[in-house]
Amino acid sequence: MAKLGTSKKPVRFHVQTEERLEAIATICDSNGWIFLGGFEPNEPEDIREVEYLLNPAAFSSQPRMGNADKMTIMYEKPKVGRNEPCPCGSGLKYKKCCMQ
Repeated sequence: MAKLGTSKKPVRFHVQTEERLEAIATICDSNGWIFLGGFEPNEPEDIREVEYLLNPAAFSSQPRMGNADKMTIMYEKPKVGRNEPCPCGSGLKYKKCCMQ
């Protein structure tokens, strides 16, 4: 199985704003991860693969990829307290960043 963040298995995410897309892309670039990011203002944000790579201990298992056409991702989000730093690496508290 290919490692997440490589050319065979890139990190996938989609966000609602261009600023957020740039922030997540910067995180991926700084860690050397290959990624496929999307800007979808009418869809809920999904950055779980990035969260997994930033904090794998918070997940019970590595993501299992489902149907590639639907981008189904089957794993649990990390349990983060609202006043703890956000696992996406933005430097903000979770309640001000990814909790929304």
